[in-house]
Amino acid sequence: MPDQRRATLKIVPIDNANRVAAVALLTKGFPEKSEAFWSRGLSLVSEHHERRDLGPIGQLLMKGDDAAGVLLTIKSRLPETGKIVVNLSSWYVEPSCRWFAPRMLQMASSSEDELFTDLTPSPEACKLNERLGFATVTDCTLFYALPLTAFRPASARLRPLADITPDILSAETRNMLEDHARLGCIVAVMEADSHHYPLVFLKTTTRRLPSARLIYCDDRQVAQRHISAIARHLLGHGRLALTMAALEAERKAGGLAIHKSAPIQVKGAWNPQFINETYSELVLLPP
Repeated sequence: MPDQRRATLKIVPIDNANRVAAVALLTKGFPEKSEAFWSRGLSLVSEHHERRDLGPIGQLLMKGDDAAGVLLTIKSRLPETGKIVVNLSSWYVEPSCRWFAPRMLQMASSSEDELFTDLTPSPEACKLNERLGFATVTDCTLFYALPLTAFRPASARLRPLADITPDILSAETRNMLEDHARLGCIVAVMEADSHHYPLVFLKTTTRRLPSARLIYCDDRQVAQRHISAIARHLLGHGRLALTMAALEAERKAGGLAIHKSAPIQVKGAWNPQFINETYSELVLLPP
């Protein structure tokens, strides 16, 4: 006898007509955030997608005429290649339809032309992601106390974007930095080792300290080598601590591992030293 449950379920994109249903599900699934938070956040994500022509912001699982599941698929393009990165976020499925949840995630991450990231997977999501082809690229968060770090010798310097001439950065990279400056992030370009490294820092709070999270860097080992220059720049912006996603083995770089289980998972060809949390829920769904 056929399973009648399957006949009533379908996946549809989130659009202006059903966004209210998406907000209601997200509020139910993540009650620590208010309905106003989710409504504001989805509007911000939608504006980003519309401006960059990135399509729907996520998908709804429909059971008949009722929304029973939601998953945000926040997209962006890598500045240098144009490759689309899909940040999977805010996944909730009603208990009666949880049997379909793995299939929902599989469908959302099936494209071979896109890269996929999950920046905040739960332990259960980590296991499911691995079955779907995701790899864990970081497993802890490093913490740097900036007043102490700033005393180390520096062989690099950070400059504000306004000081960078057009020939140094591509138009796409400059647009990304300008976008994140408008979103309240700290952006800079680090001159080190005869190269220019665009950097983006998200303003956060860590252990009640005003801090910054490094959310964009071509190579986090470069950031770790020049942490004193970064510390001096961030202190000038009122930040007292820095965090970055890394591997437990990188504690030798001078940071204290404050979260030993803080995995970031990716699917697709990915440089494991690349930090890219731009245009993600960390930025577009701010507290």
